[in-house]
Amino acid sequence: MAATSWTIAALFIRFFAALVLIYVVLPTFVIVPLSFSSESFLSFPPPGWSLRWYEQLAAQQDYIIALTNSLKIGFPSAALATVLGTMAALALVRGRLPGRDLMTITIIAPLILPPIVLAIALFPIMVRLGLIGTYPAILFGHVVVSMPLGANPWESFWHVTFPMIRLGMLVGFIFAFTFSFDEIILALFLTNSATRTLPRLLWEQLNLYMSPLVAAATVVILGVTMLMLLLAAILARRNDARPAEGGP
Repeated sequence: MAATSWTIAALFIRFFAALVLIYVVLPTFVIVPLSFSSESFLSFPPPGWSLRWYEQLAAQQDYIIALTNSLKIGFPSAALATVLGTMAALALVRGRLPGRDLMTITIIAPLILPPIVLAIALFPIMVRLGLIGTYPAILFGHVVVSMPLGANPWESFWHVTFPMIRLGMLVGFIFAFTFSFDEIILALFLTNSATRTLPRLLWEQLNLYMSPLVAAATVVILGVTMLMLLLAAILARRNDARPAEGGP
């Protein structure tokens, strides 16, 4: 009887997990076809198919600048977060620091806090420093949130520790970049028209009009994010497989 109850509970959990997955993924199955629509407005299912929205996307300077800004912010913030996160992890794990638990909580806190809370807290600081609308402002905001995604004397680190954690560091870099590339809340507070990222431009466009051009830009973000997460999954699986293979 107990075994039967456990089987029913396991099936229910799997069914519920499948429903949640469908709910999360379903918008993707709508937005991707919309980006290839031949109509001038959003209509599902599309009455016809066309690549004109991607052609317009590539021709519009605002989107090119916003994409460039996302990359100019994403790569440096991911790199800085990876370095600082690794240094913090090494210090907390191997160092004999007083108040280590409190320091760990402080570092992890930005990852747990809602982005709007962090954005409101950072905004007056950046205003006082005169950094609102600059790359350092949004770069700093993304680094603060991405630092907890980082990995676990110099010669010892480079020849012993680094080979063991480098894949973890690379996966942390990918996750930090992915966060920065599609983050919107901090970008709304800390960027302006010159430094706005692609997600912020999409948010502004959605307030003005709805067209398949917005869907095409969204698919670009989805595509980059999916490729980066796929790469992270491949690297993580490779890292997990190494001990089983007996490799270095």
